[in-house]
Amino acid sequence: MGTITPGVVGGVVASRFGKVVDVGLVAVVGVWHLGLDTLRVLRGWPVYEPQAAAAGAWLALTVIQTAGSVLLLRSALGARTARALAGASLVACVVATAAYPPGGAISDVSWAWNTVGWFGMLLLMRRPLWELITLLAANTAVTVGFLAADDALDHVTVSRLLASVYVTAGVQLTFAYLVRQLDVAARKATEVAAGQADLLARAAADETVHTERRRRYEYLRVRVEPLLRGLAERRLDPGEGAVRRRAAVEAARLRRLFVETDDTPHPLLHELRACADVAERRGVRVTLLSYGDLPDLPASVRRELTDGTILVMAGAATRARVTVVTTPGDVAVGVVADAPPETLVESPGPLTVSAVYDQEEKQLWWETRWPLRPAP
Repeated sequence: MGTITPGVVGGVVASRFGKVVDVGLVAVVGVWHLGLDTLRVLRGWPVYEPQAAAAGAWLALTVIQTAGSVLLLRSALGARTARALAGASLVACVVATAAYPPGGAISDVSWAWNTVGWFGMLLLMRRPLWELITLLAANTAVTVGFLAADDALDHVTVSRLLASVYVTAGVQLTFAYLVRQLDVAARKATEVAAGQADLLARAAADETVHTERRRRYEYLRVRVEPLLRGLAERRLDPGEGAVRRRAAVEAARLRRLFVETDDTPHPLLHELRACADVAERRGVRVTLLSYGDLPDLPASVRRELTDGTILVMAGAATRARVTVVTTPGDVAVGVVADAPPETLVESPGPLTVSAVYDQEEKQLWWETRWPLRPAP
């Protein structure tokens, strides 16, 4: 599984932002060509010569617009396709301009020049900015060439042409520049936010680790330190059975404490196995059985489920059998061992507990249950 970095998150947000921009651009170009261009073509229809050229150019641009919009929204508009469609739109502009009346390249009946500029926005927005500038320059050169061929480049026409270039191309280039700047800003802002979230997550994780360490140190101080101090000061006799059982219990609890954070498929069985190892080192033969699929249990629940079992295994003389049974209603941990009845000197917690001592067989049975479903 790959690591989710602020750069990856920034890329995702930038991609979503780009999708919104693409949808808006498709809508603008669609309204411009299918709406405004259609009205202009219908209004200037009588003066176009030949009329088939004007209709063909309008239809060709419609096909280009549809193909470019679909590919853009599907994120399938490659560099070659975008350039090819942009070139085709420029050819359609030449055909449409050729159908205008003499000197009509900038007039009320001209429509293709502005349209090709917006088509460049649609097709070349995600391309380097110089490609869009090249298309706009070539588009303007077509208009200037037809005006020059018609000997219509007088002062008034040149002024109108410059004004049109300034307004139309300026708006399109400004829009392209702003989209790029907003895209960069969105990416940077998202990366900063993701970085801050990562720092907060790391701080929370560090706090959790610190809290867990403090819990372990507190356990050692409260449970193990008195035992070790008593042995060191010779107030406790290691030859006494009660002291040995107490030492075995604390040793098993320490082993459980150390393995609680291990990454294993079945933490409960892993912790019971660690506790059984302590008993086996004393010569106790331990059998561990499990039935059913164990769910994920919190560490606090696992501690309560295993605490009574630790006490019984610590008091076992020669053998112990530990059984974990998972049913749809609960998880039960039971142990049968040749341990004395006075082994159970404390309750492991608020869980459901059962204990039976067989006087004839000299066996102690202990079971702890954790409900998986709340009681009705």
